[in-house]
Amino acid sequence: MKTALIIGASGQTGAYLTRLLLEKGYSVTGTSRNWAESQTWRLNRLGVLEDIKQVSLSLHDSLGLEEALNYEEPEEIYYLAGPSSVAASFREPTTSMSEIFDPVVSLLEVLKRRSSTAHFVNAASTDCFGNHGRSLLDEQSPMRPVSPYGIAKTATYLTTQNYREAFGVDSRNAILTNHESPLRGPDFVTQKIISGLRAISEGRESTLALGNTGVARDWLWADDVAQALHSIGSSSQASDYVVASGKTSTLDAFTEIACAKFGLEAREVITHQPGLSRPLEIQSVRLNPAKVEQDHGWRPTVSFHEIVERLISREV
Repeated sequence: MKTALIIGASGQTGAYLTRLLLEKGYSVTGTSRNWAESQTWRLNRLGVLEDIKQVSLSLHDSLGLEEALNYEEPEEIYYLAGPSSVAASFREPTTSMSEIFDPVVSLLEVLKRRSSTAHFVNAASTDCFGNHGRSLLDEQSPMRPVSPYGIAKTATYLTTQNYREAFGVDSRNAILTNHESPLRGPDFVTQKIISGLRAISEGRESTLALGNTGVARDWLWADDVAQALHSIGSSSQASDYVVASGKTSTLDAFTEIACAKFGLEAREVITHQPGLSRPLEIQSVRLNPAKVEQDHGWRPTVSFHEIVERLISREV
């Protein structure tokens, strides 16, 4: 039986990865600062909460982290924890950057000190790239992040590379694009759109206020991302991968599809408030996932249109 440690198992991606690994026969341990207080509803929703070992662990406690590794001896370690809101990073940059970066370097240092052979996967972000216009971005593209979140994620990406190249730690990066599901937090714009349009269709609201809807992103289904993470983490090849669909769509297109599904006209129910926009924004991103497709045979199974439909139907 293979063993895996998922740091951040109670989050959206962590919950899907937990389910996937359990289905593949893994013994899975998940960490949280305090399982008694953690939001475990995602794991409950997927029916896997009772099937994993639960370890309470502060990611700033390197001694506790080393003890957990000694006890569990995982073959694969997936780091999916830390803040995931770009908007919040602009409001609280010091806290966000510390909580994103510090645990990763602490964990890598523990793995180095132990001469661990575990496969470590860091969840990086395509926000690391920043603004590149219409350039097609892959693992060799320069990183020019434009948010505190992106800056901190870039630091984790480079540190993960550095520990692999300088110290021989079996560490790899998954550069993840936007990924969605009904397990996504309510503060993210896709969930805000779906819940807002649902309220309008049920007569509880009349309009939905959004910021910049002209932004374009590469969207994935969260369970597809879990599949990619496992492919990267279970491979004998330690490398870095862009995980994306290769297709870019605007938030306007997302909103139009959702409005149509609810029987609404976007021009009648959507308003725009400049105050809801971020101080600095990645306007558009074009991503090339050829490497992960070539090395691992991974491709997304859920299209952009289907993602919107599943969010509306609450299908997990």
